[in-house]
Amino acid sequence: MRSATRAAPNDPQPWSELGGLLREIGQYEEAASCFEAAIKHGADPELHNYYLAAVRPGSPVPPPPRHYAQALFDGYASDFQTHLVEALNYTAHSTLLQPLLEEGRRYPSALDLGCGTGLCAPLLQNICDTIEGVDVSAAMVQQATQSGLYRKVSQDDLLPWLRSRTTPADLIVAADVFIYVGELNEVFAEAARLLSPEGCFAFSVEASEGEGLRLLPSLRYAHSESYIRELAERHGLEVKRSYLGPIREEQKQPITGQYFHLGLRRLNSARA
Repeated sequence: MRSATRAAPNDPQPWSELGGLLREIGQYEEAASCFEAAIKHGADPELHNYYLAAVRPGSPVPPPPRHYAQALFDGYASDFQTHLVEALNYTAHSTLLQPLLEEGRRYPSALDLGCGTGLCAPLLQNICDTIEGVDVSAAMVQQATQSGLYRKVSQDDLLPWLRSRTTPADLIVAADVFIYVGELNEVFAEAARLLSPEGCFAFSVEASEGEGLRLLPSLRYAHSESYIRELAERHGLEVKRSYLGPIREEQKQPITGQYFHLGLRRLNSARA
């Protein structure tokens, strides 16, 4: 790729691909220079400024580029579950839902946000009467629909889909989804609006050693516990359960997630 940038210095593609390789091996400053060169020579500025923010600590955290997740997961859908579970030892769905399964409580309606191919559904069917899912990827939606476990699966961005809903939900689940969303203020607002009085909003985030919201070199967002608790307080939610647990492996190294189960804050709790 270095030879390619020398052979065609005004072509943005080799600069972009070289930057991606350098990012993956931890050469962040040189990766940043490559992404800047790609932008200079005509590469998509929104996408490459996102790449830049991931390799430059302290940069403002951008939102995910338009259609980035859709393109990523449309190409990944065919072997998504096999690769995720068998190659990456992915367990976020089971780690998130196991406490609810152990409680044995029944939820009349559940929303599966970023449902992917439907990994959560076989677990949710044990505690939920109906499940509806949403995912940005058409290929993922097709596979989730074919499972037969959802009442309906919609292809849409997360926030517009939540905003369009008027029926309360007893369980709202987002397993390993917010790492692709970034800022969660509006998502929390909609979840609080839709959640039934005794409902549960259960989700995972990638554990963060810093504060606030960060875009990691992996191109995934990490959310600190204080960030989550502040949003919960802002939107009338309270943390019922929080715990650390595995999400997946990356380059053969375990990635730790933080798992939250939230409910609507009760009046007496708010007064206390």
